This record gives sequence, structure tokens and C-alpha cells, in this order.
Amino acid sequence: MNKIKTVTKAGMTQLVIKSNKGQRLNENEVYQINSNKVQGLLSLNVYRKGEKFKLEYNVSGFLTMKEYLRAPLNRNAFAKILQNIFANLKSMETVYFNQQYLLMELDQVYVNPSTQSISFVYVPIQFFESGKTLKAFLLDIIQFSTFMPGEDNSYIKDYITILNRGVNFSVFDLEEYINKLLGRNEPGRKKRLCPKCNSVLNPESNYCQSCGNKVGGNTSEISSKVYDPAENDGSIYVTDHDHDENDEYEVSEGTSVLGFDGFYSPRYPYIIRKKTGDKIYIDKPSFRIGKEKQYSDFFISDNSAISRSHADIITEGNRYYILDRNSTNKTYVDDRVIPSEKKVEIFSNTELRLADEYFTFYVE
Repeated sequence: MNKIKTVTKAGMTQLVIKSNKGQRLNENEVYQINSNKVQGLLSLNVYRKGEKFKLEYNVSGFLTMKEYLRAPLNRNAFAKILQNIFANLKSMETVYFNQQYLLMELDQVYVNPSTQSISFVYVPIQFFESGKTLKAFLLDIIQFSTFMPGEDNSYIKDYITILNRGVNFSVFDLEEYINKLLGRNEPGRKKRLCPKCNSVLNPESNYCQSCGNKVGGNTSEISSKVYDPAENDGSIYVTDHDHDENDEYEVSEGTSVLGFDGFYSPRYPYIIRKKTGDKIYIDKPSFRIGKEKQYSDFFISDNSAISRSHADIITEGNRYYILDRNSTNKTYVDDRVIPSEKKVEIFSNTELRLADEYFTFYVE
């Protein structure tokens, strides 16, 4: 088995996997992961030393699935977790990625607390075996979940029954079960689908809770209007019949609670690049800026003074930090140089300078 450990250094948390003797790296899979061609997989850096190599996944700001499940779940929140997982697995199937290369321990699966989207660690090492089956992973979710008291929890028993039907459970039966929990089989409701993963969107959200894709537009007003490309806000609409005003997708009033029915619509901080006026949303817990496209969330191709991995903007709850990644030409906060590999807190209207490239950081 490959050695896997979590390391925290200079405010950054990395999941590190070391190769064993004779193992080879699948370069094509590394490229596809870091090019965001597969939904729900964490990007990685590869470091080589002779014939050996190690993989590093930046998990700063993420919650582990085990931590996330400590908050009480209701029926809808539970269904959305399963929906997210299967959307990710389907995305992997489209590029022929093997499930056995996924880490499926609950403390090695990660949740973005801003979007509540789930991300897996995929290990592109030939002949790697995680040692955990999908069925065991799905049963672990029940074991470590806390459910809302007072709610009819019969759906939990139905879930376990589906998983325990023989050695291999029916994916089709489980998907039908998820659709039922989400009300996707109910008539009379206009449903809004994410164009990236085809998951049903929250009517009030501008982001997909399954993959984090930004779709724009507020659909709190639900009607029988069908999808019109001329009025497309990035999402797709499908309409059933015989609308029931009390069904699953009715927009409720009051406060939305994280981890519960409805999910809140995330508001991301952003930076403005002064040279171009570009508005860049900081939509990940650890957001990297640099000139190497493969490993940067925002890459700067027209400034040679920027380092390959220049700096990270880190989100921790409602606090924000910038961390210089040992760049050649330094990082500045309000025109003061900051030390390398040390988090410095930033606030709305903070002026940032990476080498000679100026940005302003804002929190909505």
C-alpha cells in the first residue's frame, strides 16, 4: 500500500501520497485532472526524485466528509450529498477513470464549505488500490451521519436496503431513490438543471450545489416556461406537469441553514486586476495565482515577473488570507512585502501586488 499522510505547514494543509518502488505515474490522467476535465477531483502537484515521486493535493480550507457529517442532516441535504457523489462518479466515467483509484475513506474525501460541493482524491498511479469499495463508502456515510430528530427517517432504512441487495448494489435503483428524495419524479414543477453536471439546482442559488458551477440568474419565481436558449442564464430548465404548490421545490421564506434543506447561495470574495479590469472570483478555499496554467486557478500569461505558483488566497470561514508561495519577485499587501510561506490576513479593499501586478481584494 502507498503511504498517505496529511501535512500542515505554513498554514497550508496538503494530502501527500508517495509512490512505491516500480510504480509509474499516469501522466495523461494528471493532465486531465489539473485541466478540470473531470468534475469533483482535487488538482495535484507532482514532485519527482529519481525514479520515485510524490503527489500533493492542497486541501486547505476544506472539511473532510467525516467532519461535514457531524452537522445534522435532513432528508433533502442527505439526498444532495448522494447526488453530488454520483455526479462526480459519472464525470469520471466519461473519461474512463477507474473508481479503484479514488480514496474513499471519509477523512480523505473533502467538502468545500462555501459551495458544499464534494471533491475526491484520485490517485493516478498505475496499479494503485484504495482498499475501499464504493458500497463500503456509501454505508460509512450512514454510520457517521447525524440525522435531524423528529423527522421521518424511514428513507434511511430504504437506502441501506438498496445497498445490501446482493454483493453489488443497483446503481439505477439508488439513482431512482435519490431522485425520489429530491422530488425529481414529482409532476408540476419547473426544474432548473446545471449545464455542467445535470443536477437539479436550488431555485434561489446561482451556483450548483453538486459541482460548484456558477450559472447565474435567480429562479425563485417558478413557472411552466420551458427552456429558451435565447434567454439562457447558463442553466437548463425542464418542466413537468400538474404543478403542486407544496412540492419539494417550493421556495420557503426565512433563514437558510448550512447543511440543511435549500442550502445557501454562496457569495464569493473577488479580486480586480487593475491592468485589465478583470473580476476574478475566489471560488475555492485555496485559490492559486501564477503563470503556470496547469496548476493555477487564475493564471497570468502576459507578465514574466509573476512566478509559476506565485501566491494563494485562502478562505477560512469568514476570514481571508494571502500566502506567498516563495515567489521570485515577492507579494505585497498595501505596498508592504510579506514573508514567504506565511499567511497574512486581508480585508475588503486591501491592495495586493504580485511582483508588479496590482489587484484589489473585495468581499461582497
